[in-house]
Amino acid sequence: MFSTAEITAFIGAYIWPFIRISAMMMTAPIFSAQSIPVRYRIAIAFVITLLVVPILPPLPLVDFISGEALLIAIHQVIIGAIMGFALQLAFNLFVMSGHILAMQAGLGFSMMNSPQDGVQVTVVGQLYLMLVTFLFLALDGHLILIREVINSFNLLPIGISGISTTGHWMLVSWGSQMFQSAVMMVLPAMTALLMVNVSFGVMSKASPQLNPFSVGFLITIIFAFVIIYITLPSMLPYFERIMTEIFQLIQDILEHSATQKTVIYSDFFFNRQIGNS
Repeated sequence: MFSTAEITAFIGAYIWPFIRISAMMMTAPIFSAQSIPVRYRIAIAFVITLLVVPILPPLPLVDFISGEALLIAIHQVIIGAIMGFALQLAFNLFVMSGHILAMQAGLGFSMMNSPQDGVQVTVVGQLYLMLVTFLFLALDGHLILIREVINSFNLLPIGISGISTTGHWMLVSWGSQMFQSAVMMVLPAMTALLMVNVSFGVMSKASPQLNPFSVGFLITIIFAFVIIYITLPSMLPYFERIMTEIFQLIQDILEHSATQKTVIYSDFFFNRQIGNS
């Protein structure tokens, strides 16, 4: 017969890592696509959990019917969701870049339903998302993400503490930089399209009878396709830099949260010692 403590330890060894990994699966790009059924995501999370449990640090022995168990579960969901959401921000950066370029080139009327998020996006934004997805898979980004979520158990072990307030602000701060990065990515293309529009304006002023704006819309779209074709090779180094930054951000959030937790525990232990003395 097994004791209650042994049953609790056995179940906790699998349930806590499973919650964190499944939360990452539900928010990370590709894994969270609506085209992938939920049961497949849960199955993948369960298989990864079975493989990583033997190498995880010791887990806390907590009664599952308690407030402490609920707090631990909430923290695991937040940690996994933040890791997936941070990568989601990086993907949406490229979608936003394509949306800005499409609006500048007059292609904003061309919309389609994104299979990733299930929302309406411009065709150019969807093109950028598809290219980023292929690059992510070609560079083994999905394997790196799984490796990072496994390493998170060493950086921030399972316990009653989770992501610190500063860690949340670090993620929000990077999200605010996403808009700036999206504009900087398509700034050369926007500048080229602006010069095309200025050229049409000069032609219209110099010779009003030509009425260049009657064919300007079509020419602008053709130039937009040419500019997209020319600027596509520069996406790879930019994508590598963004992925490096986002994975470094995830690691910094986990390390800072673990350091702050250690400081809090040290202060608590020190105060207990002072009080007992």
